[in-house]
Amino acid sequence: MEHPLALPDCQHAMLAHSPVGHVSVCADCSVVHLSLNCVSVRLEVGAFMALAAMLAQAQKQLHGAQLQESPLHTSGHVRPIH
Repeated sequence: MEHPLALPDCQHAMLAHSPVGHVSVCADCSVVHLSLNCVSVRLEVGAFMALAAMLAQAQKQLHGAQLQESPLHTSGHVRPIH
């Protein structure tokens, strides 16, 4: 990493917002700020893109399970991790 994850003079541009939180980016330091109520995470753009892809995959799995109208634990789409 060539830069600190947040500079004191960051100028954030809003990318998206919802009742859950918001996502902004600082063009100067190329850091994405993900704020979810009381949690704030700063990510490099590549890490944010990987997180977004993982969340999109999880959303597809949940959506598929809901379309089949079967419980998540028996749908075959979601496997236990514990």
